[in-house]
Amino acid sequence: MNFESLNFWMREALKLAQKAAELDEIPIGSVIVHENKIISDGMNLREQSHKTTAHAEIVALEKYNLAQKSWRLPEESWVFVTAEPCMMCAGALLWARAARIVYGCSDPKQAGLNRISPWIEQGVFDHRFKGVQGGILESDCAQILKDYFKTKRTPIL
Repeated sequence: MNFESLNFWMREALKLAQKAAELDEIPIGSVIVHENKIISDGMNLREQSHKTTAHAEIVALEKYNLAQKSWRLPEESWVFVTAEPCMMCAGALLWARAARIVYGCSDPKQAGLNRISPWIEQGVFDHRFKGVQGGILESDCAQILKDYFKTKRTPIL
C-alpha cells in the first residue's frame, strides 16, 4: 500500500473518530481493509454500550465476526486505527490474525502494541503481524484527542 492509500484509509478512521466525539465518546476510529475495501469499521462506544471492551478495534472486529461468522480476518487484512492500540486491542488483533496494523498517534501512557511487540517478534505468540506502522496523519489523530480532552478538563464557569 502506498503513502496516499495509507492516508486515505486513516482519513476514513478519522471520520469515525469524529462521530465518536459527537457521541461524547473518546474519539478513536478504526477501519479494517481487505483488497482495497473496508470490510468492517468501528469507533469507541464504551459510554453508549456500557462495555469495557467497546474500543474502536474491538467494535470493528466484532462487527466483522458477526457478519462473516468467522473469528479470523481474511489474509492480508489491514487494520487502521487513529491511536496506537492498547494491550487488549493489540491482543485481539493478534488473535484475529490481522496482517498489518497502521495507527495514527502513539499513546505512551495507555498503549500496548509497542509494549508487546518485542514478545510478538520473539515468537511468544502463535501469530505475528507482517507489519506495524505508526505516525500516519499523526497530528490530525492526536489533535482530535487533544480537543476532546480539553473540553473534558476545562472548568465550566
